[in-house]
Amino acid sequence: MSNIINYGISETLKALFIQLKETPGLDGNKYHGKDVEQISQNLVCRNYGSVCYELSFLCWAVVNHPNYSSSPLLSFFWIDENIQPKRFRQAFKQPIHTASGQVSMGDDYLQLKLGDIEFAISPTRIGVLAVMLELTASIEPGQLTTIEKLLVDGNSQAIKQVSSNLQKLIYSYLKEHIPEASTQERFRAISGWLKQHNLTAPKLTDQDVLNFWLSPPAQPSYIKYSTVLDDLLDAITAIDVVENTFNADYALSLGSDSEQGEIDAQWVQQTVFEQADNHSDLNWLCQSPKFLTLTQYQPMKSLLSHGKLARQLPLSFLRLNIFAGWQSVLVQAKRKSPLVLADKLQQSPTRQYQDYVAELNDSESHCKQVQQVIAHIFYSLNNPLFVGIMLKQMPTDLQQTLKIWMRAQIANTTESGANHFLQIQQWLSQHPKAQFWLTEAANLFKNNNKDGFKKLPSVAELDIYQDGSEALDQCQELVARYLLVIAKLNHQNTQLAEIYRSDLSIFSSRFKQIYGAPHA
Repeated sequence: MSNIINYGISETLKALFIQLKETPGLDGNKYHGKDVEQISQNLVCRNYGSVCYELSFLCWAVVNHPNYSSSPLLSFFWIDENIQPKRFRQAFKQPIHTASGQVSMGDDYLQLKLGDIEFAISPTRIGVLAVMLELTASIEPGQLTTIEKLLVDGNSQAIKQVSSNLQKLIYSYLKEHIPEASTQERFRAISGWLKQHNLTAPKLTDQDVLNFWLSPPAQPSYIKYSTVLDDLLDAITAIDVVENTFNADYALSLGSDSEQGEIDAQWVQQTVFEQADNHSDLNWLCQSPKFLTLTQYQPMKSLLSHGKLARQLPLSFLRLNIFAGWQSVLVQAKRKSPLVLADKLQQSPTRQYQDYVAELNDSESHCKQVQQVIAHIFYSLNNPLFVGIMLKQMPTDLQQTLKIWMRAQIANTTESGANHFLQIQQWLSQHPKAQFWLTEAANLFKNNNKDGFKKLPSVAELDIYQDGSEALDQCQELVARYLLVIAKLNHQNTQLAEIYRSDLSIFSSRFKQIYGAPHA
């Protein structure tokens, strides 16, 4: 899952959330899972101020309730468990009048009036507020007594004081368990912006990303285009995964009867599991054995980081790979001198969109060649896995011919897998196209001087080469799909150039606003 929402959460805090879900009550678990999830999200996103304020009003009503004169909070929330809407309404069915305020249950809300201050609490909120109080008591049990002392016959200022105390307590606790507050601040800013513009993952467009960068929220400061794109996509992926996991968690069972709360197993796979593994860090392909050089891997890196969203936002990734580099040059120039910066602002990026597309094509080609080299390694060591690697790389007509022959052989023989492999070798020797492919693979291996490919590895070392083959498959597939989207955009071979010229004007203007127009 994306680190923008999960990074830095301690195991202690995660355990506390689990404890809240499993808290025993008068009838099964005390709290509804959705209410715990809501408070968990409020805390992780550092968006708990309004909940603390609402809880403070509720505590005032309980502390000043005539039926709960002794340990009112303990009696109301723990002994009687008035934490369901029906029980909540019943507990406040009689109006309450004190010297400092009054409480009455209306048709839809519990109405509180303290001097000039009026406040309403929906009975449907009691579960969430009860979870918040339980969490507060778990962090500091003595807080209940403090709240009661402040609120008994207290006025609106006492309520504000309780709310402030609760927020300080939680803030202090979260400092120890969610150290990356700035990360959560970014998440809150982005999630608020997405909500304001009614945007979800499927709705997000390239223009939305550009609009966010051109007119970002006031806080935190968003200057770099690369940060905007990464944070936007991380946040929207995190929200998507959390919502889908949440829906799966609270489905009654796997099945096809949605009316009974069942959830389709295929949907779970396609959303929860696939999205949770959406981000791929394949930098190890550039280590030993060195499947790719950094130059070959770099053009694919941003696509791999965001998976299918790269295909949904093709222009955003073109802009990232061209203009983010230019912005880095400007940042360095600004550190040197105003004259150097002015000179760089007058220049244009050294690459255009067509150049990046060419780089991706080269990277895809290198992936295919290395796959062919890996196939040669497995073939030379008589490893049956060669067949699977080879089938993905050979010309389509040869693939189909070999697949048909293999199915027939498997259906009509009881011989061992090793004999099957020998038969495949014999079949390959009889087909000129296959022989050409194998010869080409051998030559590619011979000419590959990268670490791990200078000689045949041992059989014990083949696992890493199999992992490399699977990772290269992933790279190829992702790049091929992205290039297909770009080809549709550029169907007359002129659109990319036109888009680049327009974007160059937009980015140049924005950079001059950020870093200062020359001679201004």
